[in-house]
Amino acid sequence: MDKTEGLRDKAASIKERETLGQETQELLDELLEALAESERSNRALRRAALKAAGTGGMSTRLKDALYE
Repeated sequence: MDKTEGLRDKAASIKERETLGQETQELLDELLEALAESERSNRALRRAALKAAGTGGMSTRLKDALYE
């Protein structure tokens, strides 16, 4: 189970136990989606970095993106 799935489970548990306002629930869902998208992007960058490393080095743009 990845980190995002664990956080989704915790959020669902909180939603069941607590009375959250609609705005709070929407914010929580948006944050979880942003986290999931960041993880997908990170995986893609890692794959690109590994592929570039196999060909002799990373491009400057890729290095800059990874260091951000």
